[in-house]
Amino acid sequence: MLAACAPAQSTEPDSDFQIWNETTFSFPVLKSKDKKDKEFDRLSLLVFGVLRLGQNRLYPADVRIGAGFDYKINRFVSFTPTYLYRRGEAIRNQKEYEHRIRFDVTVGYKWKHFSIKDRNRVEYRARNSRNNSVRYRNKFTFAFPVNVNGEEIFSPFVSEEPYYDFEAKSWTTNEITAGITRKLSKIATADIFYVRRDIRNGQIRFFNGVGVNLKFRID
Repeated sequence: MLAACAPAQSTEPDSDFQIWNETTFSFPVLKSKDKKDKEFDRLSLLVFGVLRLGQNRLYPADVRIGAGFDYKINRFVSFTPTYLYRRGEAIRNQKEYEHRIRFDVTVGYKWKHFSIKDRNRVEYRARNSRNNSVRYRNKFTFAFPVNVNGEEIFSPFVSEEPYYDFEAKSWTTNEITAGITRKLSKIATADIFYVRRDIRNGQIRFFNGVGVNLKFRID
């Protein structure tokens, strides 16, 4: 009986339920005006932190902190280089440490009744005790605002983000998210969402989770 139980205890779980939060502070550095003489943030400093509770319990399975810049090339395109440090423990007692350098190019447009956004990310991961890797991530988001008396109350959205790992030479991860965006005040916005992530790296593992992302613009 002991021999039969020992392998079962060391088997990695193939699923997890997680609670996600990312809090971002945006500090405008340079402002410009568009063709309609409307002011917008051309260049902003970003500082952010991430906390993800997982392992099917309220355990800090993923903790990140980082900073970067967001530069709006025009009203449709933005460029966002960032750096983050990550400490992860998706599987109990298997800690991961890494530095990530990310370059995002986001293309988007907002119409009266809906908007689309396509974020293209290349990230270099310098990982402790593992080979470094480069990934390409493409996140496409579709959103449509709900207006009452001409005022946007909230905006439901859905997105999908596949990951391509150049070391594995395959699409290793796919992430689907659905939720709503709600403006809390003049400086704060919240995304409330459900996320499903499938990882196909040797074996299929999946995560379900809920989360709240907060964004603050500090002028």
